Amino acid sequence: MELTRALTAAPDAPAALRAYDRARRPATQRLVRTARLMNRMAHARRLPGLRNAAMRTAMTVGGALG
Repeated sequence: MELTRALTAAPDAPAALRAYDRARRPATQRLVRTARLMNRMAHARRLPGLRNAAMRTAMTVGGALG
């Protein structure tokens, strides 16, 4: 949807792609940060009870991505 909007509004393809990148980058960076954190939590060896509770909470609060 964002790409269609950018392509329609921009005068040319490079400008549209720059606009698309500006619009999507914050969400994709947030997704990458969250994935890294979840990976660290999933592989934590210390405090497994706390790790498991945090993972359950993250899955409940975050739900499905998309």
